[in-house]
Amino acid sequence: MLLTFYDKFEPSKIQQRQESRPVNINQLEYFVTTVRCGSYSLAARELFVAPQTVAKAVNDLERELNVSLCRRSSRSIEPTPFGQVFSTRASEILYRLTELESLAKRQTLSQTEEGVAMLAVAYSPHRGNAISPSDFAPFDRKHPRIRLSRTYRPSGACLAALEEGVVDAAIVAGRTTRPNIVCTRLLSFPLSLAISRNHPLARQDSIDFEDLQGTPIAEPEDLRYCHNVIADRLLAQGVEPIFTAVPPHVTDHRRFLDEKRGAFFVVNDPALVALYPEAVTVPVAPEDPVSIPLCLAYAQNNENRVLPTVESYLINLAARIRKQGR
Repeated sequence: MLLTFYDKFEPSKIQQRQESRPVNINQLEYFVTTVRCGSYSLAARELFVAPQTVAKAVNDLERELNVSLCRRSSRSIEPTPFGQVFSTRASEILYRLTELESLAKRQTLSQTEEGVAMLAVAYSPHRGNAISPSDFAPFDRKHPRIRLSRTYRPSGACLAALEEGVVDAAIVAGRTTRPNIVCTRLLSFPLSLAISRNHPLARQDSIDFEDLQGTPIAEPEDLRYCHNVIADRLLAQGVEPIFTAVPPHVTDHRRFLDEKRGAFFVVNDPALVALYPEAVTVPVAPEDPVSIPLCLAYAQNNENRVLPTVESYLINLAARIRKQGR
């Protein structure tokens, strides 16, 4: 597949590429993560490896394909036009491989463990998260014989995986009214606004919706639910939102804040400080609160015997998060 896709862009270099080593999955994953995070260091933090390891994988990928995938500067790494297309296609391939691995792992573990469950967790690498991967460490310690496999995707993809039967349950943004799906509310997380430090609104303690009149707002990453919630709240205050599609990469989000003087709604997540060092997070005014419910969804006829244990843990986790105020 990669050969056919690549050759459409570089037909004159087919022979050169055929003589090189084959592309490996790690190279694709490291490249896609680098494009999404905008730097080797942030990608390395997400992948739990050294930045030099990520840089070498991306450099080797470029050399083996004989194409330029990234533009490098002292502040960030941006994909070339071809690199952007390549990253999108590579992400699709990695997602399908994850699905296949998860299905195979589920089959194997179901024969050896006390129980196994597949959980899709709504996750945004650019707008912050109410529940993070580290929140599941206590579950793994408390239930060593239950294998809770997690995959982190946008909320819409999590719901789609549940509907297709790829996972046993999904944590999604907003309630789903699909028939035969149980939906349990875990918590509601408030939204704030990320803006550039140089933006006039950055000097305010909070932002009223009226202040956003004429300001470009990045489309919510979860268009199934969050888009309607935010749009309805803005329209109710007489503000016509100027929604703008922003590619799902940190560099594009930074450019949107700095050059377009835009804003986007985020979760109060400390990880955003490292992603957007030139930005600030300003809360929405108390009289205009925007909160998004986070729910656990699973099929009504699901007979997985460990699912009640997972649900109980998530309900208790949500209670701790609310108590901590994060």
